[in-house]
Amino acid sequence: MIAKDLRDILVYSLIATLLALIVDYVFYFIGNLQSQTSILAWGFLRMYSPTVAVLVLCGPSTLKKYLRINGRVAITYLAAPFITFAALSIYLAILIVTGNFTLSQITSLLAVSSIDFPAFMALTFFNAYIISLTLNAIFALGEEIGWRGYLLDKFQSTGMSLVKASILVGAIWGIWHASAIILLGHNYPDNRLAGVLLFTIYTISATLPHVLVRRISSSVLPAASLHGSINAVWGLTIITTELPREIAGLGPIAYTSWITISIILYSVLLMGKVHEMHRQDHG
Repeated sequence: MIAKDLRDILVYSLIATLLALIVDYVFYFIGNLQSQTSILAWGFLRMYSPTVAVLVLCGPSTLKKYLRINGRVAITYLAAPFITFAALSIYLAILIVTGNFTLSQITSLLAVSSIDFPAFMALTFFNAYIISLTLNAIFALGEEIGWRGYLLDKFQSTGMSLVKASILVGAIWGIWHASAIILLGHNYPDNRLAGVLLFTIYTISATLPHVLVRRISSSVLPAASLHGSINAVWGLTIITTELPREIAGLGPIAYTSWITISIILYSVLLMGKVHEMHRQDHG
């Protein structure tokens, strides 16, 4: 049984990665990532390759168990983006403490938009929250059905712990981006080969929160809103420091932020379990 699960994991990962590579190569070949429309088309096609891989292996009927909707799912879905906001707050705190926080790039934006900094931040987070729950979540769902749905279940069916499964899912999630980084400069336009390793570490560091919201809700929908919020707001990490992204927003400072929030969330979950067991023992 374990051998079959491992074989399924390998086959699934290869199919999802190959489909993403095909999408990347087509857009690389035609050189058409210049307009917002082409970027959206590329993103949508690429982000749904993990779902297509699930459909190839399991058929459409298997999607139902990943898309449960109930009150707990709805609450977790609405709350999940705040995990990203918390991770971003930790990131900004690290920049401030280390003397690497700057508003110079934001100030130049404010100069042409005639709004002050507090209003800018309020609008940024409000807009990020709304788009996290709507358009970005729709896009991210294509990945989450694969990563925090099918792939996570397969790893856990081998008897692997939640944390170990999260690390491996995160590694595959990162490697899946390799062709986009190398061919198209996705996230790392200046250091593409190093970017593959750096981004894989990033996805590993950010995976446990996705896994936990899926675990809490028994649905991948909250993981989609969490993933969507990263895509909506994490760009602020680039414009709040003069450090290169390879060190800051997509490097060690980002890893530290996500690992910190992961430890906090996991600890809260464990304390909740201990409290529940204690309550049942004395109930």
